[in-house]
Amino acid sequence: MINLIFESILFLLASCSIILSVAGYGNFLVYKYNNNFFEKIFFGIIIITFSVTIIHFFFKISFYIAIGLLFTGLILFLRNHKSSLIKLYKSNLIYLIIFLILLPIYISQKYHEDFGFYHLPYVISMIEEKIIFGLANSNSAYVHNSIWLNTVSLFSLPKNNFNFLTLPSYLIYNLFIIFSLKNILKLNNQKISNYFLIICVFYLLLKFTRISEYGNDLPAIIFSFLSIFYFLRYSETKKNHNKFFYFFCCFSFAIFSILIKFSGIPIFLLPIYLYLKNFNFLKKEIFKLNYFFLYLLALIFFIQQFIYTGCFIFPSTISCLDVSWFNNGFIDVKRSLELVNKSYSIARNIFSPQEYLNNFTWFPYWLSRNYTEILEHIITMLLPVIIMFLLSKKPKKNKKIDIIFFDKYIFVIFILLGFTFWLTFSPVYRFGVIYFISLIFFVTYFFYKTRIISKKLFIYLFLLALFFNLSKNIIRISNEESIFLGIKKIDNIFFEHTISKNDYILVLGPDSKKNTKNGYQGILCWDISFLCSYNEINVRKINNYLFLKKIKNN
Repeated sequence: MINLIFESILFLLASCSIILSVAGYGNFLVYKYNNNFFEKIFFGIIIITFSVTIIHFFFKISFYIAIGLLFTGLILFLRNHKSSLIKLYKSNLIYLIIFLILLPIYISQKYHEDFGFYHLPYVISMIEEKIIFGLANSNSAYVHNSIWLNTVSLFSLPKNNFNFLTLPSYLIYNLFIIFSLKNILKLNNQKISNYFLIICVFYLLLKFTRISEYGNDLPAIIFSFLSIFYFLRYSETKKNHNKFFYFFCCFSFAIFSILIKFSGIPIFLLPIYLYLKNFNFLKKEIFKLNYFFLYLLALIFFIQQFIYTGCFIFPSTISCLDVSWFNNGFIDVKRSLELVNKSYSIARNIFSPQEYLNNFTWFPYWLSRNYTEILEHIITMLLPVIIMFLLSKKPKKNKKIDIIFFDKYIFVIFILLGFTFWLTFSPVYRFGVIYFISLIFFVTYFFYKTRIISKKLFIYLFLLALFFNLSKNIIRISNEESIFLGIKKIDNIFFEHTISKNDYILVLGPDSKKNTKNGYQGILCWDISFLCSYNEINVRKINNYLFLKKIKNN
């Protein structure tokens, strides 16, 4: 217990230092706007991600590079905010307590399903080698990468310690909840944008209670939430300066969420609509320097994708070039994923893959497997709203609640487009969270217009949700054999791909026959030394860069 307390103190100090460091970078993008500390953090994450992606083109992401980046950010923050550091601490003391209450989430974490499959192996590839041409030939999961994994690579510690790899997602989770809480409580009048945050906060606290539920989906969800929030805020302000900033936030967070997870592509409809509707006002904005940083971020991401696969955009054949590391099998990954995501396994004895995907044949089978999970999440979204409705007061007669609302029609189009996109490509619930949240928000905002939600009521419900989150983790931890800050590990035995033998590096793979005690996790790479591959591959080295090409089986 003493060791856990000591580790928790160090963890808290490290987290605070990282947060300040990231905020130091964020100042570059938002220094000319009226912004708060949390907005600097959200933009700082984007700059950190940009930096590590660029650096990896030329260098391994070593521990020293990670420390250098984070230390530089801390210096930048102290240089600009040294005089206000104590004030910042005092004004956020209550939120530091909330951070501590959420700390058990990080204790004795169970890995999420993709962690040992490709998250951890990808990070190992980034710290062991500079960018690898044809990396997707070693693992089909790399056919479409998430830019979030580039950020995660900064948090790998020496001696194969990967306990901190989930820290970025954990921090963005906590920071979004605290950011939302500050926005909800600081205003004296009800804002429709704050109502959106209320729904998001309760949902995150009640459903995302464990690291195993995070993955790359959570940061994509949170940045999508931020984009929608600032879309709503845009219509609530009359100040031109604020409008410029809110549009920039909506635009930036939409792009970043898409680069994390392509399932969020419909979110970009919102900043496009704002720009077109307010063209005369915003027409010069997207040509400013801070916007060109975002265009460059997207460009280097697609260049990275090309280096990994030979295609700039997955799974479009139009964007693929006939380079040596391109593999026609990459295009088939889309079809395989679509069959998995549409629950083909329960109907494989009835339909061929083509028959199953045609004419929505898949829909009833998919629905039978997923409706329980979807219903559970919808109830979780609705329950806090129902409780607030029952416990809130109606306004006095002849007194209306002044709610400035956004363009409802475009929001309906966004929801419809989102669900269409989700059902067409990847109808896995976690990929559609932002569309379900948006739907619940839109359907229930009418109640928000007719009730007075007191701060006291919100605080009581928030504390109740926080206690629920804490109690779930305390119960989970009490059943663990060992209690520590970090991730449970799977030790897999590996073998050498003899066909893949080359003069540069050993190509290894998990020995599933010897790893049967680990179940499904036994067939995954986990922290097997670089290079772990699920395929037989040829490895070449040109100008100190590795080139991978899959060996076709006869």
